[in-house]
Amino acid sequence: MTDLPVLMYHSVGGHVPAALRELCVPPGLLAEQLAALRGAGYALTGLTHALALRDQGVAAAAVTVDDGYTDYVEHALPVLRGVGAASTLYVPTRELGGAPGWLADAGDLRLLGMPEVARLGAEPDVEIGSHAAVHVPLDAQPAARTAREVAESRRVLQDATGQEVRSLAYPHGYHDGRVRMGVHAAGYESACAIGHRVSPAGEDPLAVSRLLVGPDDKPEGLLARVRDAGTPGLSARFKQVARPPWRWTRRAVHSATGRYLT
Repeated sequence: MTDLPVLMYHSVGGHVPAALRELCVPPGLLAEQLAALRGAGYALTGLTHALALRDQGVAAAAVTVDDGYTDYVEHALPVLRGVGAASTLYVPTRELGGAPGWLADAGDLRLLGMPEVARLGAEPDVEIGSHAAVHVPLDAQPAARTAREVAESRRVLQDATGQEVRSLAYPHGYHDGRVRMGVHAAGYESACAIGHRVSPAGEDPLAVSRLLVGPDDKPEGLLARVRDAGTPGLSARFKQVARPPWRWTRRAVHSATGRYLT
């Protein structure tokens, strides 16, 4: 078993406010990033296939795209297909077909509708995954509610696509033991966090680390990040230490006000 780079994208070619700049990659840069990885010998595929390739000792990089913005079809897919890459698209099922309500200012970002997601699910180079039913931090709400919603999202997507849904991405990256138990019980085989590192060999498949890829990741820099396996940087280690007290704070705020902090 080897380390696995799992790339996390959001918008490709969307027009977003400055506050969301790090979540939007221009199509041309995406093509250069993926071409650099392909040239370095990585198979570029969706998460479930990439996990299987890792078990076989094959050098692979998983391409994952969160939220399900319309620019995935408009801009990302043509680039992915141009370099021969497959991908996993994670969508929040109750939010499809509208604006991303979890963003205070989403610019022109809109979400795909369920009919479009269903059509994508029939494509051999697209794996549809769940981003939960609602794009909220799952660890801040009661465990029973989270379990119901991740099960609902998987069922809805399977009914729509006719395909087994094997993977989930935690909204905002937040999870804990209770959330992972609910995800496992719902039948998912894998679930993605953030982690800010390459997914190391032996990592819990329900807490897969990913690298957030943004507009400042030049191809050579991204390749260096991918090859710097296993150890999170200083800021990522700080976030790991701060996670439990921040979780308690977020739960307290949600319990008192109904608001989710991210």
